[in-house]
Amino acid sequence: MFHRSVYSTLLSFKVRAVVPNTLLKSFTTTSQRLIQNPFNAKSFKSNDSNVDTDELISENNPWSPTLEDDPIYVQERHKISKTKLPECYRLSYNPIYEAPAAKYVSILKRLTLSFGVVGLYGSKLIYESTQFDDSFAYTLLAGTIIPIILVQWKTKDYVTRIFRLYNKEVPQTLDNLIKDENLIMEKLNFTGGKTYNELLKITENKSLVISPQHKFWKPYTTWEEKSDKDGSRREFYIVDDIGGIKMDRLWGIVEKNSGINNGRSFFE
Repeated sequence: MFHRSVYSTLLSFKVRAVVPNTLLKSFTTTSQRLIQNPFNAKSFKSNDSNVDTDELISENNPWSPTLEDDPIYVQERHKISKTKLPECYRLSYNPIYEAPAAKYVSILKRLTLSFGVVGLYGSKLIYESTQFDDSFAYTLLAGTIIPIILVQWKTKDYVTRIFRLYNKEVPQTLDNLIKDENLIMEKLNFTGGKTYNELLKITENKSLVISPQHKFWKPYTTWEEKSDKDGSRREFYIVDDIGGIKMDRLWGIVEKNSGINNGRSFFE
């Protein structure tokens, strides 16, 4: 009986000692399991990434501690250098759209470029060799260069992310947003490793419409905008049904400009 009473006393003491610590741990704000440092997080890397080669380098970092003051650069038509937007604008804290296959398109661009370089060198060796006919070199060169052209052409308008632009000098109300609504359209560059920005105006932009039915020889695109000055066009490939109600509203605006009513065009 003495041993049983001692064991019961020790067991009850352990229970009383463990329970408060467990409850305290679940409500503490310093627990490493519950709190993560947002500045250590990478802004544009999906959770299923296992290697560093599928990470995209982007100027747009919503986790930046200086987001309010970070400059925003966009690529304009017929210009090589980037244009800096007025300092009154800032990016939204989160993108309203993220492409589901951005990293795969990026990897595809890199792979085709890599095979193209290897094929170029291999065709040079075959061309200089006396054991092979020159036609083998031309065939190898064409077989590695054509995929580069196809991938670059078909994915040149692929949009990876979309951000809103907010004017820091006016209150963040719906009326102010509608009066001056602009989007940052993030696209992949030629190598697929970095992105660049294009500015897209939404307010009173009747030239932003749904792209015509896709042809197999044309790039993938869903939105297009025609310039009133020189008639040049800009295209954007955006996957539908992604982004929730915010993107549904934008799709509705573009569909209304195109004379299409899919239930989200806000026809009167």
